[in-house]
Amino acid sequence: MASLATKQLIVGVICHTIALGILAYGIYAFYWQMLVPPELIRSVAVAVFFMGMGLEPKMFFIPLSQVMLQSEEKTPRAKVQALVFNLGVFLLICSFLMEWLYD
Repeated sequence: MASLATKQLIVGVICHTIALGILAYGIYAFYWQMLVPPELIRSVAVAVFFMGMGLEPKMFFIPLSQVMLQSEEKTPRAKVQALVFNLGVFLLICSFLMEWLYD
């Protein structure tokens, strides 16, 4: 059985690999298949979400009840993760607004 640190490393690598795959596909589709800009931004937003999940892989191994009871003290890494998630939400909202304006 693998240790918790090894599991966290594997989950982090998987999240970052998925993010890079989504980003690569979004860029490929934008340049070669004439994808509209809102779709490209949406692909970037989803890639940013996965990058954020890869920054804190221990969240996959903590029970949800314990996560809700954690204090307000956050590590610098958790603050960066929150910033990355907020950037992803902002990009997702921007893509929906752009799609609405294009139609």
